[in-house]
Amino acid sequence: MTIERFTALAVLASILVPAALAADDRAASQAKYAELAAKVRAGDLGVDWKALRVAAAIGEVGDPSQDFLRVKAGYGALNENKFQDALKAAREIEEHNIADVDAHYIAWRSLTELSNQNEAEKERLILAAIFNSITDSGDGKTAKTAWFAATIREEYMYMGSILNVQFVDHRTSMQDGHYYDVVAVKDKDGKELILWFDGDTEMHRQMAAGERAIHK
Repeated sequence: MTIERFTALAVLASILVPAALAADDRAASQAKYAELAAKVRAGDLGVDWKALRVAAAIGEVGDPSQDFLRVKAGYGALNENKFQDALKAAREIEEHNIADVDAHYIAWRSLTELSNQNEAEKERLILAAIFNSITDSGDGKTAKTAWFAATIREEYMYMGSILNVQFVDHRTSMQDGHYYDVVAVKDKDGKELILWFDGDTEMHRQMAAGERAIHK
């Protein structure tokens, strides 16, 4: 996320998100996350994955700033073939955020390399459920048919793992009261495409976080 975008979000937060509402949304989302996450941990992959992903994002389950560092460490360990270290980083994230797409990808890759096929398959199925939830939400061609991604990291993972495209540029668009991430990419043949993602959840989370920081 650019500094300019973060600054704009902080300004919008002071205008659009009352502190009490932000707190209520966060608490309700944490409760919803706990309910759905318990089902996934019990082996039920038929949950509403969009609801789970939104609850995790708005509820800010765990420690998002630390998870960012763990994701970075996990990918770094993968690149160095340190698969046990990568798996450890992934598991630390999954412990409190079962909806984190990067954690499941890192765990799947690590377990595959460690020849633990049973556990790797569990991670693959969760990844598939998250990706299918995004795919089923639209076609990404217009604002009205934008794919729903609960976080920026979901967007990038989906573009890289499912669409196999290369990021070129990004802008935020607001239409009919909704925020969209409009992403320019290139496909494997070098053709430039424009992809639309529903950015409401990420915008809500960022504004609420900014509002909490202002009222500390």
